[in-house]
Amino acid sequence: MKMKRNYQLIIVFTVAFLTTAVAVSQNMTQQDPDKELKEVAREAVDFWEKELVLSPKQVDLMEKKIIEFAIKKNRLIQSKMREEAKNERLAELQQLEYRDMRDILTEPQYEKYLKISKQRIQEQKHKHRK
Repeated sequence: MKMKRNYQLIIVFTVAFLTTAVAVSQNMTQQDPDKELKEVAREAVDFWEKELVLSPKQVDLMEKKIIEFAIKKNRLIQSKMREEAKNERLAELQQLEYRDMRDILTEPQYEKYLKISKQRIQEQKHKHRK
């Protein structure tokens, strides 16, 4: 159960790139787990909107992408796949998300997005190792 929670936290931070301690608690009795992911994605978009000074069109596109990848990553984490395979697939999904963001952001925005994203992921991984 603790391993499952750690993966959920990593997903939230990977997708949301937030510095706050946002945790998406999932369980079998929950009616709409994707709704929580959408809420977290919205918070992430708010963060990026301020950080990258996004246009309204970019906000809309980014929100759709963040939700799309958050749902994919969460479903992967919930799957019965081996942990090693999950980690590989999560890394692949992260790279796809980065690629899709390149199409939404300007070059300076994208460079800042990558820098902050990777920094947040490293910070989160470091916290989980402690």
